[in-house]
Amino acid sequence: MSQIQISPERLSRDYYRFQRYNSKQRMLAYWHQLKLIEECRPATLLEVGVGSGIVTAYLRHQGVSVTTLDINPALRPDHVGSILRPPPALAERRFDMVLCSRVLHHLPFDEFPQALSMLSRLTGKHCLLTLPVNDFRLYCLLRLTSTSPYTLSLPLPLALKRAWQRRRGRTSGSGLWQIDASPATSRRRVIAEIGRYFDCLRHYPVPEDRSHMVYLLRPRPAAVAAERPVGEDVRCV
Repeated sequence: MSQIQISPERLSRDYYRFQRYNSKQRMLAYWHQLKLIEECRPATLLEVGVGSGIVTAYLRHQGVSVTTLDINPALRPDHVGSILRPPPALAERRFDMVLCSRVLHHLPFDEFPQALSMLSRLTGKHCLLTLPVNDFRLYCLLRLTSTSPYTLSLPLPLALKRAWQRRRGRTSGSGLWQIDASPATSRRRVIAEIGRYFDCLRHYPVPEDRSHMVYLLRPRPAAVAAERPVGEDVRCV
């Protein structure tokens, strides 16, 4: 069984073509991102990972000063580089908010703490982080005319997911890791690593697609972050 391996720095702009990249599920994830960003009311925002550019375009239209960072020059970001080693012109800045959506799972998990450390240095007030979850569910969308939809989901055994993936001849993940894909990337371990650099204000799976985990974070003081031991249990506040 082969696994999809995507090298973000080599993708062409065609990969992000609307009907190819922006599925209905992804558009719902954008909605949740924009809702939280609107609640935080940032004047300046750094988006790490340009993607299709929909979120940046909307925020700029709303008057937010958005700066973009991406490892792929073909996407024409404001700054080309990795979150692990951002360009010097960017590294010393702080933004009201930093958005990093489904980017860090393209890095090896042992580089996750380094990426979090840099995100905390760039964040003035809030960081919005989303990560993929190893999940398998049956969904049901309920809606009455002129009302908002309500989503129900039934978790299914991951063994069924593995059997379905074997039947397709590949895995469904596009990155190097997912939350709960192994003990090393368990939810507890991920939130513990996050807690070394951030206070977690809120976290939840996107109800319409629970393979997206959303974290709204506030940077911890540098001295406190440095002293917090790896693996210490951290709760969202």
